[in-house]
Parts: sequence; C-alpha cells; structure tokens
Amino acid sequence: MKYNFDSKINRQENKERKNDLNYLKDNYQLDDVSQVINSSIADLDFQTPDDIRKAIIHRANQSTYSYTFVQKEFNKAIQDWYQKLHNIKISQHWIKSGHGTVNALFQIVQAFTNKGENVLIQTPIYGPFFRAINLSERNVIENKLVFKNQTYEIDFKDFENKIIENNVKLFLFCNPHNPGGVVWSQEQVQEIIRICQKHKVLIVSDEVHGDLVLNDLTHQSLLKYKVTNNNFIICNSPNKAFNLGGLKGSYLIIADEEIKRRLDQQFEKNSTTSPNIFFQPALISAYNSVQVFKWLKELKEYVYENYLFLKKELSVLENVEVMKMQASYLVWIKYDSNLLSFETFNKLLKENNLIVGMGAEFGSGNDWFRINIGLSRQKLQELTNRLVNILKIKKEK
Repeated sequence: MKYNFDSKINRQENKERKNDLNYLKDNYQLDDVSQVINSSIADLDFQTPDDIRKAIIHRANQSTYSYTFVQKEFNKAIQDWYQKLHNIKISQHWIKSGHGTVNALFQIVQAFTNKGENVLIQTPIYGPFFRAINLSERNVIENKLVFKNQTYEIDFKDFENKIIENNVKLFLFCNPHNPGGVVWSQEQVQEIIRICQKHKVLIVSDEVHGDLVLNDLTHQSLLKYKVTNNNFIICNSPNKAFNLGGLKGSYLIIADEEIKRRLDQQFEKNSTTSPNIFFQPALISAYNSVQVFKWLKELKEYVYENYLFLKKELSVLENVEVMKMQASYLVWIKYDSNLLSFETFNKLLKENNLIVGMGAEFGSGNDWFRINIGLSRQKLQELTNRLVNILKIKKEK
C-alpha cells in the first residue's frame, strides 16, 4: 500500500500552535497571517496513521476519562518496537513513563545535579536543553560543534577539557542531533562513552528523532553499547514520528536501578504521576501496528525526497549552505550574513509570511535558521519559493 502524503489537510481549525490563525496573529508580526507558512515547529503536516487515530477514538468512546496507570501492554509495545525497528533488546523493567521529553530533561537535571553546578551540552542544540539547565539554576557548559562539509563534527579535546575544567557530572546528548539532523557515527558515540566513563559523567541521550533516521543509515542508540555501570538514561517518545506531541507523553529507558530510583523520587517530588489517558493506546497502536510500520517507512522515503527537492530548489542561491539531513524532517540552513543582514532577513520573512526557527533559539548565530519539510510537495514548493524570494542573491551564470 502506498500512502498519499500529497493530500491536503486543513489544520487552521485544530487549535494547534503551529496553524491556529488567532494564535499566530497574537504572537507574530506578519503582513497577512491568513497566508502564513509556519516552518518553526517540529511536527508533521500529515494525518496521523489510521490505526493510531482509531485507537484514540476507541478509548474516547469509552465515555470515562479518569486516572490511569502504566499498562503492561505499554512497556511490552516499547520493548517490541526497539527489537523490531532497531534490533535492540531491552527489559520492560527499564522503562519509565514520562510526561514529555522536555519535562524529563528538567526532572533529570534537577535529580542529578545541584543548583549552581554545571551541565554539558553540544551547541547548537534544541532550545529546551538550555531552558532545562538555566531555569533549574544550573550552568550551561558548551562544547561547540564544528561545521564542516555540510555536517557537524565533535571537538573531542574540547569536550573532555570542558568536563575536567567545570567538574561536569551530567551531559545532555542530542542523538540524532537537532537542529542539524546528524546521525552520529559509531566511532563518535564510542568516544563520547569513553570520555564520560573516564570522568564518571551521566549521559542523557535524547533519542526522539531516532525512529526517523533516513536513507538506510543506522540510529546509534546508547542502548547498543556497553556503558560502565549503565550510567545513562534514554529519553524517547513516538511524538515526532507520528505527530502525537499534544498528548504530552514520553518514556525513559534506564538500565541502572539506582539511577531509576533517584528519578522515581524526583517524579514523586514533582507529582508527575499517571500517563495521559490517550497516550498509552496511541503508543501501543503506533508500535504494534503493521500498517503504521509501513506508513513510517514510506514517510521517511517521502521526507528524504523532500530534502533532495529542497536542495535542488535552493541550489540557485549564492549565499546558502544546506546541512546534510540524515534524520528527521528538520533542515538546518546557513546564509551569508555579509550579503544579507539579519535585520533584512527578518524583515523579508515577515513580508513573505514565513516563520522559521531562528539560529539564536538553538544557541547559534543569526546566520542560521531551521525549517520543517514534513509537508506535502506542493506546500514545500511554496515554502521554497518564498525562501528563494527572501535569499535572492543568485549565483552568476
């Protein structure tokens, strides 16, 4: 069965942050909000697969919506998913239900560090990594990634020095990387583990984009590696792959009993209790359904074709570098601020009714921005037309 990712859907009446016109009008200065393309939020512009929607509707039809508990089927579905998609065996006892990956980052920072202590991240990075540290009154320590050959490399000498100089005991790892879309190599992950083991640093691996690795690459989950004392935590959810962010659910995988006990205490302290009533049936369906598994495979093929289309359309521009997108549906783009100032770029975005994720949101310079290409080819064409109009310094023939 071939799924139709070109079909149009109207999301303006769904009361979702990405497309609600009243919300956009209140929060963005645009020339014509009715013509907006909001490319700043990481969700898919496709309908969630039928089997997941049916599971949610079936639960809604039960007519009561009281307190929940973690079902055995929930843990079993996650265990089976890791085996089926990633060829990784995990124990059901390692799984902990959460209320979203960002919430989990906050709780982990608070559980395993004290106020005033230092937490290591690799920048640029997804904005909530900064917020989880800063709002918890800890200090951000940055290992800046090196942009080379349209991808990011890790400066491991700086990585280790930052750990030593700042007495770092917690590292938040974005794996695969957001916003860059990097699928880290086996060698890179092994070197991160080696250094962190040497200095007794807890690794927290945010792997929410791991189910969206593209073009036959392999997601290098920390679960594939031997880590001394299992000194790591995996954060994951089906939200990015299946457009379930509004259900506010996630899960953690923790192999060490003491780490899990400390996190259980932190969740209890913050009264983070039973899962959202619709999240568990949605996850169980997403991870068990044959139809959904096929849908995901075709989605990734379609998104990668979108990426190739985008690169071709933007290749006429002199002042643009498009990052290699190895995972997810988010593209990280650099423009030459010597040819186009940030002020002019921002002004042109508003005139063209286009919202993007600005570089500063990710701890980068204003000459970077992130867009979302998880949308139909027709809408992508409109998006690229606007980008070309904005970044219109063209190569000389």
